[in-house]
Amino acid sequence: MEKKGRDYWKRNLATWKDVPNPALAAVDLDLDLDPARHWLRDRGTYELVNDKATPLRQLALTGGFHWRKVRWTLDGRSYKPEDRSGLYVFTLPSPLPPGGHARIGFDLEATLPAGISKNGGNAREFVLPSGVVLTSFEPTFVPVLGYMEPIGRKKDENDYETRVYPDDFYLGPTDASFGSNSPFTTRIRISGPAAYTWNSVGTRTSDEVHGGRRTTVWQSDHPVRFFNVVGGHWAVSRGAGTAIYYHPGHPYNIPEMQRALAAARRYYAEWFHPYPWRELKISEFPGLAGYAQGFPTDISFSEGIGFLTKPDFQTNAVFLVTAHESAHQWWGNLLTPGKGPGGDLLSEGMSHFSTMLLMQQVLGEGARIELAKRIEERYGERRRADAERPLVKIDGSHNGDETVTYDKGGWVFWMLLEHMGRERALAGLRAFIRQYENGPDYPVLQDFVAAMRPFAPDPAAYDAFVHQWFFEVVAPEYRLDRVVKRRLPGGTWQTDARVRNAGTGRMPIEVAAVAGERFDKQGKPLAAYWETRRTVVLGPGQAAAVTFQSAFEPQRLLVDPDARVLQLARKLALARL
Repeated sequence: MEKKGRDYWKRNLATWKDVPNPALAAVDLDLDLDPARHWLRDRGTYELVNDKATPLRQLALTGGFHWRKVRWTLDGRSYKPEDRSGLYVFTLPSPLPPGGHARIGFDLEATLPAGISKNGGNAREFVLPSGVVLTSFEPTFVPVLGYMEPIGRKKDENDYETRVYPDDFYLGPTDASFGSNSPFTTRIRISGPAAYTWNSVGTRTSDEVHGGRRTTVWQSDHPVRFFNVVGGHWAVSRGAGTAIYYHPGHPYNIPEMQRALAAARRYYAEWFHPYPWRELKISEFPGLAGYAQGFPTDISFSEGIGFLTKPDFQTNAVFLVTAHESAHQWWGNLLTPGKGPGGDLLSEGMSHFSTMLLMQQVLGEGARIELAKRIEERYGERRRADAERPLVKIDGSHNGDETVTYDKGGWVFWMLLEHMGRERALAGLRAFIRQYENGPDYPVLQDFVAAMRPFAPDPAAYDAFVHQWFFEVVAPEYRLDRVVKRRLPGGTWQTDARVRNAGTGRMPIEVAAVAGERFDKQGKPLAAYWETRRTVVLGPGQAAAVTFQSAFEPQRLLVDPDARVLQLARKLALARL
């Protein structure tokens, strides 16, 4: 398999790496599954449309190395494409003009997995007695449009530097970073043993059992850009427009997941864009891999990162992952980012930001603060301080890019909302999705910045914020010293201190003198908590004196009590009195 991947890479990289692909207009599949034998058969058609400005003479699709008995058709007639080590190239009788359509059919069988892996590890897609997971991101059961650069590529072995994009690369039409370049319709018919439930994207239009086999048909009730198939032996928990399909032995977190799923559907629709599909569901799969993916209407969700997780106030992973993956219905599905630096932040960073908003709405400010501190801590631990690039330059190719994309990205979007004001920022996000949801130009961060600016109450202040957080690398780091507490005549208290920014960036920051605990173990506010606050604005290396007078005796001084400013080493921005 390694050799096949390497042959695919060597044979096609130079010729097919940057060749434009058509877009999908419609997908029609008939999928037969036999989990006991790890076997599948797929017969389907892709309706393709040339969404480019110039004619296309050839079409290329990537197939799976595990496929057998592969047959193809072109516009209804049998066709034998050139097999370039797994890249199937179709030369059209006449070039496909802009707006022109072509229909490619395929019929194949596969065993997945065919055996065991060399060293264990994640199996992201499989057909097994314990469950089935298949996606359109990889050529496991359907072909993928165009050449797939990651296949066969080995780091540090005949590798090459990643593409350097010019600063203005985003001007003009930008292709989608994943999935089809335009939304398409789907009809997916799945047949397998009757004991299984078969899920996919869209709406289930039929479900019949004959001769021990269940046949289920799913059709898109709103266009999609990618799709999946998930099967299992499930119980189901239903809510208002939501459903969770889960292993009957894993009921522990279903109420919390259902709460997050229902809240996501309601509030994300209010904040960002109306939810265009009929149902939002989760499909559990065995923990052969630990991930979740937010396909339109059908979130595939590993048992190990939600169903079998013990949640608590400080690390509510059950709510977090459910909220994050639900957010991809908007940030990834409705709003697909453009291909290039900064694009993925509009999917993953925005989903982290949305999770912070939802936690605040449903679980309270205490839960939002704890989530913010956890992802801030992860950013501080995983960033590459010597090589970190601005958000607009992040393309996933460098060490440290992941935490910047998810954690710093989510934090910066949160700070932008606070900077602009909640209602103005949400209005800007709604307009941003409306502007870009249907292409053909897909946005990156520079497009986002431009789209949000008209909603800023102070354009000059907006520009200053955006410049340092999107186009530079800044990381504030606050310290408290010269702390003195004394009791005044009459029983009041005065506390003096100096707060210093030992990092970079310039932000207004609150400092609080507090006594008691603010939240209980469930994140609920406690009555026996007192505080008084001061606000200072500090640039790199700057310091300011702060004085607090209070009727209570302060026990602690802390910087940024509400977790509103991303910073490094927050635990050191605390003084106990």
